[in-house]
Amino acid sequence: MREPASIPRQPRTRRRSRQAGGLLIVSSLPDLTAELEAAQEAARRGGEILQRFQQSGARYGWKQSSDRQHWSGRGFSYEVVSEADVEVDAALRETLLGAFPEDAWLSEEAHDDRERLLHRRVWIVDPLDGTREFLQGVPEYAVSIALALDGRAVMGVVYNPEADEMFAATIDSDDGRFNLESTSSLSESYMLVGRGEWHYGDLPPVPDGTKVMPVGSIAYRMALLATGKGCLVFTPGRRSEWDLAAGAALLGAAGATVTDIDGKPLQFNQAEPSVRGLIAARSNIHGEARRMWQNSGWQIH
Repeated sequence: MREPASIPRQPRTRRRSRQAGGLLIVSSLPDLTAELEAAQEAARRGGEILQRFQQSGARYGWKQSSDRQHWSGRGFSYEVVSEADVEVDAALRETLLGAFPEDAWLSEEAHDDRERLLHRRVWIVDPLDGTREFLQGVPEYAVSIALALDGRAVMGVVYNPEADEMFAATIDSDDGRFNLESTSSLSESYMLVGRGEWHYGDLPPVPDGTKVMPVGSIAYRMALLATGKGCLVFTPGRRSEWDLAAGAALLGAAGATVTDIDGKPLQFNQAEPSVRGLIAARSNIHGEARRMWQNSGWQIH
């Protein structure tokens, strides 16, 4: 079991510079090395629990109910996944708040304690992002963990246990793995969208010739984009903060432009923890995607 880390009396700060989109960025973030290590440990613990549920065949014991709503409003809810989610959430909480007990907590599977709004540091987690893929055995679900500081996602970890893929970075990371694909237009690459969105037609029309790759978990999609897979993550539906926070930090490390569907920068640890859609891409592709959305005539209610 991880020994709780001591809480420093003074913030640990570092100044480092890196290149992003041709600009020199100087960071004065606190040193988050211990947090990043703890988050990766927590993600692996969560992944092991999800794998245990998979291997036991428990994913087939689901039933639909109406107490929790899928983001699209279709009412998907599965009892067995709720059990897995709760167990993973407990493991994440034990690891992270055990190490950093003064931090606040925001999770899909936990009661929303509004005291978090008084905290500068908040862990924002989704124990299982990609519910449908988990149930169907599609290897596109993930454990998603972010740390928000003063409303900004400054560290993110996305772990796909099926593929044993760990994506972990702070927004000032100089890890060369986090680098956007170099492309000048959407037509030269492909956009990453949700499998459910694609299947049910919950996307506005895209320009002729646009290539689309459906991928399950949105956190996983954002992590793939941050490591040079595709050129755009786009979703028009409302999303919860825990869906986006970790991926937003990874994309920050890659130098992406990440906004809601209206082009506003994402803010986390809000009183209402939801976001009006997502557009994430290199700046020039982001502008193209915004025009695509504006020309579609679609509205978010």
